[in-house]
Amino acid sequence: MAEGQVIYPKPRRDQQECRELVAKGAYSVIFVVVALIVIRPLMVDQILSRADAYSAFRLHDEAKRQCDKVLLIDADNSHAWYLLACTHKAWGDRDAAYGAYQRATESDPTNVAAHFELALLYVQDGQPQQAVPYFDQVRQVESARAHQPAPERFAYHRAALDMLVLCYEKVGDPTKAAFTREELRVFYPHHTQIGERSTVSGGDRTD
Repeated sequence: MAEGQVIYPKPRRDQQECRELVAKGAYSVIFVVVALIVIRPLMVDQILSRADAYSAFRLHDEAKRQCDKVLLIDADNSHAWYLLACTHKAWGDRDAAYGAYQRATESDPTNVAAHFELALLYVQDGQPQQAVPYFDQVRQVESARAHQPAPERFAYHRAALDMLVLCYEKVGDPTKAAFTREELRVFYPHHTQIGERSTVSGGDRTD
């Protein structure tokens, strides 16, 4: 600094402009965060719609890509895990299917499709005892709407009760099997239960 040079304080206007710039930057960050929070569910729904469509047309590679995108945004998205499990099952990778179905059921206890499909895998692999809690969860979730007509929707409640009867019989629990049969009769009085179909067919043959 040269001798005799006078240093003047920084004008207040410059300080005020700095504060305004900082405030604008903070507002911009807040706006971006809020926008992402609002847009995120819409993005997920759009990608899941594509995944559903690809899965319906058995374009499993594309369905998996869409599911992976969703899970990058929302790692606990139950429907994405469910569709991913269906893809692995279609490819014959049962271990991966088990894992994905499990994640789907953990992420959303009301995802009846995931619970039902996971239980079916256990039954197919000769593990009815492991299937019981998943079929029972479907029974509990769906019981409230069991009498609501929805012809376009799979009858998960009735199917779960049917499968529970089968599982209880396989694990040697006739009491629970009988109780579940009675529940079936109450909800679906005209429904022929799994264990009774062979009897009915046999009766027809003897007539």
